[in-house]
Amino acid sequence: MEGNLSTMPLVDLLELLHAGRKSGVLRIEGRPPLVLRLQAGEVVGGGILDWEGLEAIAAFDLHAPEGAFHFEPGLQSGKVIRPMQALLGEWARLNDECRRFLEVIDSPSRVYEGLGGEPPYDVFVGGRSVRGAAKAWGVPLIIAMERVWTGLRSGDLTPLGRYAWYGLRIRHPQARRKPPEDGDLSQLMDGRANLGDLVAAGVEPNRLRRYLIEGIAAGDLLFPGRGWLLRDLTWELEHTPAPPS
Repeated sequence: MEGNLSTMPLVDLLELLHAGRKSGVLRIEGRPPLVLRLQAGEVVGGGILDWEGLEAIAAFDLHAPEGAFHFEPGLQSGKVIRPMQALLGEWARLNDECRRFLEVIDSPSRVYEGLGGEPPYDVFVGGRSVRGAAKAWGVPLIIAMERVWTGLRSGDLTPLGRYAWYGLRIRHPQARRKPPEDGDLSQLMDGRANLGDLVAAGVEPNRLRRYLIEGIAAGDLLFPGRGWLLRDLTWELEHTPAPPS
């Protein structure tokens, strides 16, 4: 089975697979892409590249207006994440909440500073991302986003001019394999400097975001964490104002 979400919405597609008790892998193209594994019509796994689980699945737009899909039949293993109707309801709820929080928080990778040092915002003293705070608190990402959203409104938090992914060191497969050219990001990404160093050296953040998105989507950049990074980068391009020309 194959088609496009422009003619077969994802909710309708999943309800069809559920009704037919289909087993197999559903792949949806997009930025980001999504993979769902189904057994007997129920979702037993999936996510965005190497970021898997309900949080990753729900980070994909349930009502995406387009995106080619392909369903490959085959037995799958794993525990049902949620019964289909419950999954769709939770997915829609998380989409709505995330969309509301992203109006203020452009990305879970954004780093914030705690101004008062009082719980629960003491984890932000010195600067921490929303994803980092979720781990420190031991709560789902959406709960961390809500707490940060509240902290920004109350004045307990302030955004810093950096993102968690600034600390990543990524070695491009073409680094040092071809003659260097001015501004060639593949040469700059040699695994020695982190991405924040590139920004500090003058690489425009949105240019770097687009380059990373293209490289991850094409499979040229393979590293742990590329799934959540791809999701955050695409959110940032949607919600971060463009610099003045």
